[in-house]
Order: sequence, then structure tokens, then C-alpha cells
Amino acid sequence: MCSESVTYPIDFTKTRLQLQGEVGFKGTKFSFFSMMDNIAKTEGFLGLYSGMTPAVMRHIPYTGFRTIGYEYIRKLFCGKDNPNPSMLAKMAAGMTCGGIAQSIAVPCDLVKVRMQGDGRLIAAGKLDKPRYNGFFHALKTIGKTEGVRGMWKGSAPAIQRAALVNLGELTTYDTAKQAWLASGLVGDNLKCHLLSAICSGFVASLCSTPADVAKSRIMNQAKSLDNSVLYTGTVDCWVKTVRAEGFLALYKGFFPGWLRLGPWQLVFWSTYEQLRILTGVGSFK
Repeated sequence: MCSESVTYPIDFTKTRLQLQGEVGFKGTKFSFFSMMDNIAKTEGFLGLYSGMTPAVMRHIPYTGFRTIGYEYIRKLFCGKDNPNPSMLAKMAAGMTCGGIAQSIAVPCDLVKVRMQGDGRLIAAGKLDKPRYNGFFHALKTIGKTEGVRGMWKGSAPAIQRAALVNLGELTTYDTAKQAWLASGLVGDNLKCHLLSAICSGFVASLCSTPADVAKSRIMNQAKSLDNSVLYTGTVDCWVKTVRAEGFLALYKGFFPGWLRLGPWQLVFWSTYEQLRILTGVGSFK
């Protein structure tokens, strides 16, 4: 929750970048810093924090499960007494716990994307006011108008993204930490945690950006008058995006994604490791 609060404006800007340029988009295309400046000018400085409540709430079930669950799930793939789990076991554990955690947290993610997209729709004249008054009002409204199933809209790309993020994040952090410790250059301390987190943030961004683009676009889309949708799934979204905008469109938001995941990883792993040590649990192994 601490990491999400610190880096949220970057994530918000990244989502807006991923939504611009899609089929039917009309308006000025902005770079990362131009987009952030435009949001602040048109929606106010606090507009950069739109949808922050569901973003923070999401990490209670999401990160709470994936981070703790990783150490247990990893044992299932490599055995309880194996002190040196293989890379394949780490990758399988990271993807599994990430996918399960996201399947629980999808409604929070959906509300976050919807609330992040409202300011853009208001600025474009497509909405008179935000669709939702807050996190719980959004959950209630979506449940009433779209049903329980609607609360898991975009769950496939969201789960795929989470699996890829955790494949990159947890596997890399785990591997990098063991490598730094084995090198003898650092001990199991804050310096080691920070160095490992830097490696983790880059790989996680590289693995997850295409799925993140699909997730943002699918969750944000609304049904047309004939009850059809622009994207029917992750692959369909990728194909239409590449055809209309080129292959590099799948990496829209990569820079802000990395810009966010880097600091996010630094704040998260350092606070998580220190809290584990302070509470007597011991460092992440």
C-alpha cells in the first residue's frame, strides 16, 4: 500500500497513455510528461490521484497473497528441503501465485481503470461527471448494471498480466538476491534488497507491458448500441492494436511503467524485508 501510494501518479499517467491512440480515438497524442501536465491542467493536480483508493485496496488481497504465497508455492514445485530451487520452479511459482492473486483482485483493478478513464471522457465531452462517487459506489454500480460477471470484466488479460509481472518480479528478485549474496559483495541487508529490486523492476516491466495495454483497453471499453465490444479478448486486442498502431503500440506506457515499477520495487521490497525482520519472520528467502 505504501509503494502504490508513492508511485500512483505515474501509474495513472501510464494508463492514460495506453488508452490514447486506440481505434476511435480522436484528439492530441501526448508523451509521458505532456500527458501528466495535461491531466494536471485539465483535471487539477488531484486528478493524478483519481482511482487511487481501489488501486491501494487492490494490494491488500493481491500483494498480500502473491508475496507470501510465492515462498510456499515454490516449495510445491521444487520440494520443501531443496535449498536451491531451479529457475523453472521459481518461474512457475511466480506465475501461479500472481495469477491466483489477480483473480481475487480483479474487481478492484476494474474500478481503478474505470475511475482513471473517467477524467479523460469528461475532458473529451463524452461524460458530464464521473460515473462513480468512490470505490464502494463503483462496485455497487457495476454489480447492479453489469452483474457479478461484469465485475470480472477483463479478468483474462489482467490475470495474464499479473502472471507475467510476477514471473518477472518475484523470479528476478529471488534470483538476483541469491546472486548478490553468493557474490560476497553484500550481505542480507538494505543494500542487497535495493540492488535486487532494481533488477526486478526492469524485467517485470519488460514481461508485462503488452498484457497491461490489453488489460487497460478491455477494462475501459464500453458496449456500443448494438451490444458489441471493440475487443473480444487479449489476442484480439493485440491484433487490432498492431494493425492500427504498429507493433510498438503493445509497449505503450513501457517507460512510465518501468519508471513506476522501479521505485515501486525499491519501496516495496525494502519496506517488506524490513517489516519481516522487525516482526521476527526473517528476511525473504
